Amino acid sequence: MIYSQHNLYVYPRLKLDIRLRDLWRALLSFVFPLNMNKTINNIQKFWHTEKDIIPTLSVRTAFDLLLQSLQLPPGSEVLMSAINIADMVEIVERHQLVPVPVDIDLLTCEPSIPLLEKLVSQKTKILLIAHIFGTIIDLNPYVDFCRQKNLILIEDCAQGFAGNRYYGHWEADVSFFSFGPIKSCTALGGAITLLKDKNLSIQMQEIEATYPQKSETWFFIRILKFMSLKILSFPWIYCQLLSLLKLCGQDLDSTIVAMTRGFAQGDLFIKIRHRPPQHLLWLLSDRLSQCGEFLQRQKTGENFQKILPKNILVPGVKASLHSFWLFPIIVNHPHRVLQYLRTHNFDASRGSTSLIVKESHDQQNHLAPENAKYLMQQILFLPVYPDVPVAELTRLSQCLRDIIENPN
Repeated sequence: MIYSQHNLYVYPRLKLDIRLRDLWRALLSFVFPLNMNKTINNIQKFWHTEKDIIPTLSVRTAFDLLLQSLQLPPGSEVLMSAINIADMVEIVERHQLVPVPVDIDLLTCEPSIPLLEKLVSQKTKILLIAHIFGTIIDLNPYVDFCRQKNLILIEDCAQGFAGNRYYGHWEADVSFFSFGPIKSCTALGGAITLLKDKNLSIQMQEIEATYPQKSETWFFIRILKFMSLKILSFPWIYCQLLSLLKLCGQDLDSTIVAMTRGFAQGDLFIKIRHRPPQHLLWLLSDRLSQCGEFLQRQKTGENFQKILPKNILVPGVKASLHSFWLFPIIVNHPHRVLQYLRTHNFDASRGSTSLIVKESHDQQNHLAPENAKYLMQQILFLPVYPDVPVAELTRLSQCLRDIIENPN
């Protein structure tokens, strides 16, 4: 992709939600002994819940622990939001379970209750709902549905963390929260699971206790890596990085995905079956202690939405809560729009390869996830967050209007 040289600043597609001072503090934590009882206690106090709280290396780790503990019969079905992380689908399948995709509404990102009624069967054991792009779905209708059908209700809040505005639904059986490298309030890794069932929590923790611990050296190197990426994300440095990648013939999107990927490639279970390093948990505790509500980010997203061309759809715009972790739009010819925006120095992207639409080969055509497929085919992510000046956001809106109204 070509970026214009007339502007020396390019705002990255996604801001790493951590300050350099936080990363320096994380490095300095290696100098002094850690009080892990205090660290774990501080993490648990943040959530204001009577549920059990389990910190793990990742949401993937926690989901795998959950399925190991549940020991569901092979062939059992898991109803899942049709747009999901590829690894979550793989974990379901590797436990010899059957993922059943449930289409979502484009305006709310909610799965349809009437559709769930058609998809549920005697084999169905779990309903997994993903809060995507920063939206929070109202789970009340799904709580009632799961009670009626005797299903386990899991909410995946990996993309929906909103600080102290949402601690997970009180009636959800399981709530996952991620603090991976590109997530809100990142600790460069780690996850929190909230569980209603105390016995299930004990089982999960007993299994996790058998795992090897990720080394402290691994996490020290990880801090240095993301400190470097944080510096490279400063707009004037990022602009030079893009020019260098172009000069070297490197693909921008694949390079950025590789640099920010939570796990290296390889066997998934080998990668995720570890306990988190102590210093990762310390950083998570530190980050939660100063976590805000992302109100400024939400206001920026809402204000930008108001100046968008009327024929551009923002997925999740009518969700009960939207903190705009990402700012996706649905447009015709998204690749052409992306190219146009990049020539005007806007780092738009089509997203990463981790988010997929799961399709079932056995699903009838009228139950297929058509909305989800359409969304992922037409989606474009925009650099919209508080650090981007209002003048630049206004220019971005005008560029969108220009390319959409004059496509030739």
